[in-house]
Amino acid sequence: MSADIIARGMAAAQARSSNSAALVSAVRNNGFFAVPAGRISANDTPAIAVGAASVASTINSNAASSPSVLASDSRLKWLSGPTSLDGAGCWSPRGAWYGTARSTQYTALEFVHTGTTFEFSCLGSFSSATGNLRAMVNDVALAPVTVAQSDGLFHYVKFTFPVSATRRIRIEGAGGRFRGVNVVSNSEISGTGRSYPLISVMGDSFAEGTGAALLQDGEAVALVRALGGNIALGAVGGTGILNPGTGGKVAWTDATRMTDLTMLGATDSAQGLSTQPALGIVMMSINDQGLASTVWSPFGASYQMAVNNRCWALIDAWQSANPGRPLIFYGPTWPNGDPVLDIYRMRDATQEACWGAAKSNVWFIDRLNPLPTLRNAANAFISITGTTTNASASITAIPSTTGIIQGAGIEGTGIAAGARVASIVSATAITIDPPATATGTAVALTTRNTHSSIYGSGPADGTHPGQAGHNLDALWMAREARRLILTEFA
Repeated sequence: MSADIIARGMAAAQARSSNSAALVSAVRNNGFFAVPAGRISANDTPAIAVGAASVASTINSNAASSPSVLASDSRLKWLSGPTSLDGAGCWSPRGAWYGTARSTQYTALEFVHTGTTFEFSCLGSFSSATGNLRAMVNDVALAPVTVAQSDGLFHYVKFTFPVSATRRIRIEGAGGRFRGVNVVSNSEISGTGRSYPLISVMGDSFAEGTGAALLQDGEAVALVRALGGNIALGAVGGTGILNPGTGGKVAWTDATRMTDLTMLGATDSAQGLSTQPALGIVMMSINDQGLASTVWSPFGASYQMAVNNRCWALIDAWQSANPGRPLIFYGPTWPNGDPVLDIYRMRDATQEACWGAAKSNVWFIDRLNPLPTLRNAANAFISITGTTTNASASITAIPSTTGIIQGAGIEGTGIAAGARVASIVSATAITIDPPATATGTAVALTTRNTHSSIYGSGPADGTHPGQAGHNLDALWMAREARRLILTEFA
């Protein structure tokens, strides 16, 4: 074969639509996992102060509700999907349809700031009580701060850097309603120049981020962040492709709920930008296993056929709204290495539907292999109580140390992040490293004995990922999606 034919063949194989080219560019130029604060120099770490409710600016005369650059300004790039405007003049993500209303989830925007000081205006209406607002500086994640969860009042969060410089700032919230940025001069704010393709995600509480230390670092958000995308998160805990959940929620193929994936008819109140997603992602749910036949029988003669039918309903809706654009189904996951039979049936039914729609740019990624092998171990969690002493490595008055192993992770009030069990002293005492950071009696503690323990939030919830589990899942899923984007999408 001549070199010319080889060259032409390679060019044809690598030809991409403009949509896929944008996804490739985003992965290569924008994709990242949150960079730890250790990457920021000590002389560039900002002082962060959360203002009291309704307190005016400390850098000019603006009220907390009236920042100089509103969140609808095109220089502020939203990274949490289409926005909605509320009666208080705040913008928040469109959110997921819960059956009676939409719920605000992950909220984020990004801009470039030149100078030393700016104030961020937001309303006290977050989904988490602590650590509900975080800034990233040039992709470095700063320590989160806490704004009043639900006082319904405006607050300024002030950032003061030691020196003047040009920095890319991302503000992320665990839910929340943002008003904008306040600066001395509007010329201090500019756009990032980055392009973040819209990626819509359909899922359950796993995608919502249950179990993560911060909802900002739940597996769906981290997945899309790693792909360099702008996430429209349509996740509702307790629901599935068949399971409507409780409390008025609806299943994913409800006509309104399907728009969380397709974005059909969605509008952006802040900037009026296109809401057509470049990529859709469906994360199949463990909530769909164990259902009574009365739930699935309207859609098929067997459970597997019913799941397949509902997968096709999502595929058809997606293709109608976004013809030719890629759609990825991630098969179901499971908290340990021994999934029940329905999980395999669900996996196979989803895979069959994706196979049938393969010509239409529909893809399947199996989460049952190899991940369950990371979650198969007995006594992953041990729940104990103990007496801690500030600056002491000893924990005493433990009811029993049976099952705890040397080297296990340990968590709880007054225990430093990343602490481990250094030794088993007796049937009622252990030592830890580093030492405790607080004094307490009958403190609730959790030891994590094995690798599988990263996948549970704790003894009271062996289902959801903890933060380490969210990281593991997000990185694995991002790796597989990245491979498809860079090598398979036409």
